[in-house]
Amino acid sequence: MTKILQTDKRILFELDQDARRSVKKIAKKLHMNRDTVAYRIKQLEKKKIITHYYTLIDASKLGYILVRLYLKLQNTNEDVEQEIISDLMNRKYNLTVYRTEGSWEIATGFQVPSIKAFNDSYRKFQEKYRRYILEDNVSVFYEFVQYLKNYLVPEESRNYESFVTETAEKINYDKIDFRILKLISDNSKIQLLDIANKMKMTSMAIKYRLKQLEKKKVILGYRALIDHTKLGYEYYKVDMQIEDSTKLKKLQEYCKQHPNIIYENKVIGGFDFEFDIEIESYEKFYKLIETMKKRFPGLIRTHKFYKARKIYKYVYMPEE
Repeated sequence: MTKILQTDKRILFELDQDARRSVKKIAKKLHMNRDTVAYRIKQLEKKKIITHYYTLIDASKLGYILVRLYLKLQNTNEDVEQEIISDLMNRKYNLTVYRTEGSWEIATGFQVPSIKAFNDSYRKFQEKYRRYILEDNVSVFYEFVQYLKNYLVPEESRNYESFVTETAEKINYDKIDFRILKLISDNSKIQLLDIANKMKMTSMAIKYRLKQLEKKKVILGYRALIDHTKLGYEYYKVDMQIEDSTKLKKLQEYCKQHPNIIYENKVIGGFDFEFDIEIESYEKFYKLIETMKKRFPGLIRTHKFYKARKIYKYVYMPEE
């Protein structure tokens, strides 16, 4: 864990809300000197607390479907597990691969142009590794809600707005839009001039394209990727089966207001209620689950969870 000042946490929270916001604007909002803010950000980057900046893109508006795969393995060793992970990482349309512990051992996601594209790829994967798969679960996302890291700041400074990726009708876009999204997806602070030079276009033309993509909610926001482990936090993914779905909304509202809960996943083929949390320890995580059970008696039928151990891959745009 890296020792971090409350000032740094406030800066991180501002970048979590809008990573393209200028240092000048952040300094003004926090009533700080501009040079001090710029220096603190450079230190956060140097210490790898900020690993990079990314653009949050709703790929469903480009015609892509988000599919998640959970795997529980059997009869493996370290070499076999690494081979499986490498195979998943190299498969077309793969977005992310996590090594986990708990209910599942691998969690991976794909953005595909059709369910058939995922099915064809997964069938080939199963042909190679079926003997090592004890259990699997495939889910299709229809909504993905991302909350801000409100645990970084005191209650009075929190912001409970969210970024929502919904299954939506495909918009009209062209290869230029796609290339711009590719360039900005894993570097949300890239300058307009740099994009313009790479695209051989004017900065004004790039600015207009970005504004249109924001207006159409293809671009939902610009965020900093913050290494929670350096702040002393652990990452847990929770999947719950609910006894009475008519009472689920109260649980969802409770989670939305919880500063440590960062995602809510709504899926077909998964679980009734799913959320992700960054919290200081397993003890605090366990206490939260117990608090939910007491606050909503009889609502939670059962739950599973895993703890993220290592991220092998994380990209932000689907393959063309």
